[in-house]
Amino acid sequence: MTRDQIMQLDAEGIERRRAQIREEMDAPNADLTALTQEVDALEERAAQLRTAREQREALERRIAGGAGVTLRTFVQENRERAEEDGPASKAYRCAWLKTIAVRSEGTRQVSMLGELTESERRAYMHTTANTGAVVPHETMNKIINLIESRAPMLADAMRSNMVSGFSVPRARAITVGDAKGVEEGTANVDEETTFDMISLDGIEIKKHVVITRKMSWQSIDAFEAWLTQHLADRIMVAKERQIRARLSGEAPEGGNVAANAGIDSDNILIDQTYTDETIAKIMSMIKGNGEKVVYANGTTIWSKLALIKDGDGRKLFVPNSMGDPTVQGRIYGAPVKQDDEIPANVVYFGVKGQVLANDFEALFIHSAIEPKTLNNVITAYALFDSALQNPKAFVKATFTEE
Repeated sequence: MTRDQIMQLDAEGIERRRAQIREEMDAPNADLTALTQEVDALEERAAQLRTAREQREALERRIAGGAGVTLRTFVQENRERAEEDGPASKAYRCAWLKTIAVRSEGTRQVSMLGELTESERRAYMHTTANTGAVVPHETMNKIINLIESRAPMLADAMRSNMVSGFSVPRARAITVGDAKGVEEGTANVDEETTFDMISLDGIEIKKHVVITRKMSWQSIDAFEAWLTQHLADRIMVAKERQIRARLSGEAPEGGNVAANAGIDSDNILIDQTYTDETIAKIMSMIKGNGEKVVYANGTTIWSKLALIKDGDGRKLFVPNSMGDPTVQGRIYGAPVKQDDEIPANVVYFGVKGQVLANDFEALFIHSAIEPKTLNNVITAYALFDSALQNPKAFVKATFTEE
C-alpha cells in the first residue's frame, strides 16, 4: 500500500494490513525495504488515531464538567470490549470457526472442533449481538488474499464498497472548452463535455461447500485452511468471469448487459497475428495514465507471446526473474500476468486501475444442516459488479493460430 492509502486507514484497517505483512515478509523474494516503510507508515497512522482518540476523550471529560478528572465512559468501555472480543480477536475467530464446523447428532448440532470456551463464547455472543455472525477479520483476509493472488485482473482493479447502487458519470470527450491559455480578462468558452453513465446493480455470487459426517480436522487452523481454499477458489473464478464479461460488453452469469461498462468497440480486435508490429499497434491504442498490463493464460504466454521476435530477431518477451508467481515476464515494459481463466489466444491489454470493482456488501458465510443427508452446507454469498472507467483504456485481442 502507498503511504497516502495507509493514512486513510482506520484501526481495523491497520491491523488487517499488519496481518498481511506478517505473511508477505516470509515470502522468498519479499521486498523487506518496502514492507519496512509500510510498517513505519502504519505506526505513524496508529499514533495519529491514538492522538485523535485521546483528544475526543479529553473533550468528553470537559463536556461532562469534570476537566482534569478521569472518567470511564460507556464509549470507552464499548471500544475496549470491541477490541478484546470483536471480529479481529482470536477468541471470536475460534468461536466462529467452531460454530461453522458442526454436524448433526440426533437432534443436537455438535462442533467438530470442540466446545466453545468461556472466552470464545463471550466474544461470539458480544459480536453477534451487535453485528451478526460476521466473518472474522483474519479469515476474511485469507480469503481475500487467496482470491487476489490468483485473480490478477481483480487485484489490479480500483476497489470500492458502495452499498446501494454503483453509478459513476464518465466523461467520454471534451467537445469544446478544454483548458487553454487566454489573454488577461478574457473568459474561456463554456465547456461542452460528453458524458455517459455507468450504472450497475450488482451480480449475486454464491458458492457452497459440504461437510459430511465422516469429515474431520485435526485443528482449527486446518479447518480454516480447507474452508478458505474452497470458497476463495470458486469466488475468484466467478468474479474474474464477471469482470471479463463486462469488459467484452456481454451479459455476465446471473446478470444483464450493462451499457457503457466495457471496452470501446474499436478496441475489440479479432484475427490478430503474433507479431511485433501487431503488439506495438495494440499498445498504441491503449489510452489512459498508469502502468500498462497484459493478461493471458499460461499456454498463450509461453507458446505464443514468448516466441514473438522484433525486426532484429530478438525476443519481444523478457521473462520475469523476480519470482512473482503472477508476472511471467514483460512486453515493451508491460508486465505479462498469467490468468488461466482467460481462453487460449485471447489477450487483454490495459491500464492498471481502470477497471472499477465494487463489493456491495462484505462476504457473508452461512452454515445449515440438511435434514435428509445430515450434511453441513456452508454457503458463501457476495454481491459484486465491475465496469471499465475509460472505454479506451483496454484492448481485447483475439489472435489466430499460425
